[in-house]
Amino acid sequence: MIYEYYQRKIETKTKKQALGAVMNKLLRIIFSVLKSKQSFRLITPEQQVEMYQKILQKAA
Repeated sequence: MIYEYYQRKIETKTKKQALGAVMNKLLRIIFSVLKSKQSFRLITPEQQVEMYQKILQKAA
């Protein structure tokens, strides 16, 4: 997950900028895990879309 993210960033940014983006992403993941007190679950983009659509249906 992180390596693929780095590879996408390195296409448009310098190595230092891409590394900074990766560090920021890791920090956001860690903070979210600590804040929610739930274990980290890696989900696919398709699962994310499905979860988001369920939330929208509940709100409607």
